[in-house]
Amino acid sequence: MSAGLAANDPGIADDQTLPFFLRNATVRGRLVRLGPSFDTIVTRHGYPEPVAALLGEALAVAAALAGALKFEGVFTLQAKGDGAVRMLVADVTHAGHMRGYAQVDDDKLPKGPVAGAERVSALLGKGYLAFTVDQGADMDRYQGIVELQPGGLDESVRHYFRQSEQID
Repeated sequence: MSAGLAANDPGIADDQTLPFFLRNATVRGRLVRLGPSFDTIVTRHGYPEPVAALLGEALAVAAALAGALKFEGVFTLQAKGDGAVRMLVADVTHAGHMRGYAQVDDDKLPKGPVAGAERVSALLGKGYLAFTVDQGADMDRYQGIVELQPGGLDESVRHYFRQSEQID
């Protein structure tokens, strides 16, 4: 999120995805702003702060990727690892409804703070990230899988696009 987006700005709604295109730089993207959806998911489970932050990152990434696709069904981002967070799931439907869950082994949680760039390594450890588009029984399901990369989930997503889609 941009520091220029004030939380109390009445012109900027929570729980939205805003596509953008920078013509001179030929860059396309999605700005995702989560509010009540994220709060509901995280408070329902009472996750510790580093796990809540990782789940929030997963929900934002899933919303951005789902917003770039034309589909009817569910887009799922799922991470599995050998760390304190054994599984992390973020679902986004074509209508924009979100669900999220983290399976946590509290005994393995780091004792101190976990910086954003260290979240994946510190919480998930080694494992993989899967993207799934499920459009129901009448359509083939698509799934892409990539090894988790050090850094945030964004690094693993970039790695997927470099490896599978051949784009930065």
